[in-house]
Amino acid sequence: MENAADALQMAAAVLIFVLALTIAINSFGQARQTAQLILDYNDREYDYTYVDQNVDEHGNLVTKRIVGLESVIPTIYKAYRENYRIVFDNLKEKGYYLYKIREDDKTQPNYGKFVEVYEIDMEHGGTLGSDERKLQFIMRLLYGNKYRDWNTNMEDYFSSSFEFGNLSDGGLYGIIKNNNWVFEESIGVYYQEQAKGEDGTGGTAGENVPEANLTEKRVITYTIIN
Repeated sequence: MENAADALQMAAAVLIFVLALTIAINSFGQARQTAQLILDYNDREYDYTYVDQNVDEHGNLVTKRIVGLESVIPTIYKAYRENYRIVFDNLKEKGYYLYKIREDDKTQPNYGKFVEVYEIDMEHGGTLGSDERKLQFIMRLLYGNKYRDWNTNMEDYFSSSFEFGNLSDGGLYGIIKNNNWVFEESIGVYYQEQAKGEDGTGGTAGENVPEANLTEKRVITYTIIN
């Protein structure tokens, strides 16, 4: 009888230990999930710029605001990570362009020549390659010859497809700062698969694709107002 009682006590102790271990593992798992959720929310707060929802006198939503250097530069930083298309609407009127790109479409009259570009779109515009190359491109565009990590290897890599000359001295950052430019920022969203070209053609590939499978793209237009 004593052996049987001891055996029952040992079995009960094992069951209690297993139960306690299960509860501990479950608690640690929930704690990890909660910590990851908090980190994800923090990342969203860092990665996205929120625009106040302004309403006009008719109650219509207006997605425009007046911004300066402190808003434009962080948005450009995010262009390659957040799939933004950033358009500088009247930069040409000010005598500037962002960069030049070699036209590689044989059907175009400027084939093989460098043409001026006034927007940033990581979906188009030459072969940028890896995320590291995209970041180098953005940094060179922003800070021109003052980008301290720019070197001969980078110059050789990009020079076959791009020219940065117009913004070389201090880049876009320097141009905006020196001219004290203020911008009207307009925000819109479209689906890449349904976008039409400048000639109005194209954009049919995504018409029969479920919306959940389409690639959403945010377009931000900056118009210089001073």
